[in-house]
Amino acid sequence: MHGVVEEELALVAWSWHSHGMARTRISTTVDGDRLARARRLFGGPDSELIDRALVLLLRRLDAEREVAAITAAPYEDDPELAWTAPPGPDLPYDGEVPAEVARLAAERRAAYDA
Repeated sequence: MHGVVEEELALVAWSWHSHGMARTRISTTVDGDRLARARRLFGGPDSELIDRALVLLLRRLDAEREVAAITAAPYEDDPELAWTAPPGPDLPYDGEVPAEVARLAAERRAAYDA
């Protein structure tokens, strides 16, 4: 996982750490060089570093489980999921975006940015 996802997960870990989540003390042995590098790169308390690592690990493990489940039971093998959508009408947007659509999009962007 890279970039935006890691930043979002870091915010989640920080908010859990900073807003009264039940805390559990841990004591363990880890690779010293890897820990030193993580501390140097992270620059925060060890508790926040471990929280962030746990969030990322859990996300990775969930993703691996999802991939394993899909591999074991592909969508194509499930009659409820393996269907072909009926053809729909051709979209008439080969040229310019209609003015009304552009206006609505601009309004929504302005409301989002506010």
